[in-house]
Amino acid sequence: MKSSRPLTSLTCLLAFAITACSGTDGDSKSEHDDHTKNPDLTLLSEKSCLGIFDKQAVAEAERDHAVRSVTEPRAGDDVTYMVSLNMNKRMATSKPSAGGPCAIRDESAKRTLFRVTVNWGPSTFPAAERKDGRATSYSVSKTGDKKRAELLVDCQRPDLAEKSKDKKMLAFQVTLFDNVGLSDRADISILTKSAQRFTDLEDRLSCKNKVTYPAPDKVTLDTH
Repeated sequence: MKSSRPLTSLTCLLAFAITACSGTDGDSKSEHDDHTKNPDLTLLSEKSCLGIFDKQAVAEAERDHAVRSVTEPRAGDDVTYMVSLNMNKRMATSKPSAGGPCAIRDESAKRTLFRVTVNWGPSTFPAAERKDGRATSYSVSKTGDKKRAELLVDCQRPDLAEKSKDKKMLAFQVTLFDNVGLSDRADISILTKSAQRFTDLEDRLSCKNKVTYPAPDKVTLDTH
């Protein structure tokens, strides 16, 4: 009588293959369902918000805060141009801001993880820092795990200041609402890359002076 072991082995192999395939199909269906429920679902990456998250910030968010799948409304849209058009018309502080070039929410789209806003002022650029040859000033305030980091840029537009009500040269302000609690280095990098999309690209704020940004590792944030 012939042994039934080869048949049994073959049966087990086929069963394993079917199970494995079913598992893959199940995962694909789950991912498809997630995207159907949330069409803005994506992975946080160096491409998020048109490149304001560098490799270290992305790695830190995933490693230290389990941030991987996120919701990015208007992914790929460059709103800095339209925001710049309005900011180039007048030097005045808008309420609550002149625009929000980036917003990243969690996987459910219910909680904001990161949000970037820009404005003229309300502060002027610190005279002491301008005297020292600096064109940027970074600061941060903390409440628990939440952080509000700010960057003031000495983007000089005397033409707009002259037409303003107070004839005051306001600083270009970039604000990052970091509800994840990234490191200061990561927040500085995000602020810098956000600002550069307004000061370094053509047809944006057109600062009359040259603005240079320090490397994130070289900046110490003022904490308050």
